Amino acid sequence: MLLTGRTCLEVKTKNKILLLYPYYWPFYGAGGPVQSLFNLVDFFSESATFYLISHSKDINGENSALPIQEDVWVQGPNHEYCYYTKTISPFTLLKVFNDCKPDVVLINGVFHWHTSFVGVLLARMKGVSTIVSPRGMLQPWALSRGKVKKKIFLFFFELLLTKNIRWHATNEQEQNEILNIFGKDQLVFVAPNIPRKVSAGTKIENFQSTEKIKLVFLSLINPNKNLHVAIDAVSADSNRFSLDIYGPIIDENYWSKCSTLLKADSIIYKGSVPPWEVPSVLQEYHFFVLPTEGENFGHAIFDSLASGVPVIITDRTPWQNVDSHNAGFYINLTDKNSLPNVLEKIATLSNEEYNQYRSNSIRYAKTYLSGRNFIEEYAFLLQP
Repeated sequence: MLLTGRTCLEVKTKNKILLLYPYYWPFYGAGGPVQSLFNLVDFFSESATFYLISHSKDINGENSALPIQEDVWVQGPNHEYCYYTKTISPFTLLKVFNDCKPDVVLINGVFHWHTSFVGVLLARMKGVSTIVSPRGMLQPWALSRGKVKKKIFLFFFELLLTKNIRWHATNEQEQNEILNIFGKDQLVFVAPNIPRKVSAGTKIENFQSTEKIKLVFLSLINPNKNLHVAIDAVSADSNRFSLDIYGPIIDENYWSKCSTLLKADSIIYKGSVPPWEVPSVLQEYHFFVLPTEGENFGHAIFDSLASGVPVIITDRTPWQNVDSHNAGFYINLTDKNSLPNVLEKIATLSNEEYNQYRSNSIRYAKTYLSGRNFIEEYAFLLQP
């Protein structure tokens, strides 16, 4: 996939949608919102023309492996137009608005000063239809961190809101969060995040013949994901289980805490994984584990299920019935024995039982996709 420079922007033949978030492909350190935007553009590339702005380095300051042209419009892998820049200032954002002249602006996230606050302000000044998508940033656990600053930000952000502002929630829980914070008169559309296409999955080696049951943690490394819970459980049973850890280190202090727990040789940190390599990485493992405090969607959870890798997660995600579908297990974060008990259970699975979990995982992912009508659910974005 290459970024192709363009000397001019596309002549309008369909609605122009400007997606505002500080990071976009090929950067992925900011986690789920980037994948959500990429999948949205991929799915609706025939229905609308998309424009995006992004920092020219990832959230951790690293450069992309692909060459990035700064301060010019380039075309991405899904025919979207991207503007990469060192600093996203109000003046840069004004240039983006003037260049692409959007019909709709979709603000992604709430607490990004230039793309959310300034983005809403510019859209309001130019009379552009505006939609705000919190992307999980209004969840209680998210608001509890940096509480005072976020309360001040939300106070001023609310002053910008007009009757022309609409909201996009990815589930009913997020809809309720929006209404509780900004008032019951807000217009909220509910449409789930769009996952990547379901892969066929691969059959792992004979389950019972492996030296250890292989677990994988693949997510941002920050306190919300509770990586230490997985490390503790595997450390206590390292004769039967191994754990490979993948993901960008977002919170250095939290990672320092986790790294001090890495005493077992069977627990290894393997760095970050580009989103387009996630399915092939996941297929090397028996189970995916994520003791998360909460997820707006959980792309890695879906990718795992779609890859035929059963999941071990909390009930604080949109994936509320993996256990009844025999596609995974739930753990209770308030019970320190919950994850060890699950590990004990999966250690007793026969080859036949485990392979059934793998088949059920893929079936669960396919059933989810077949039950969705994204064209209809995203009509609020495509037909402003």
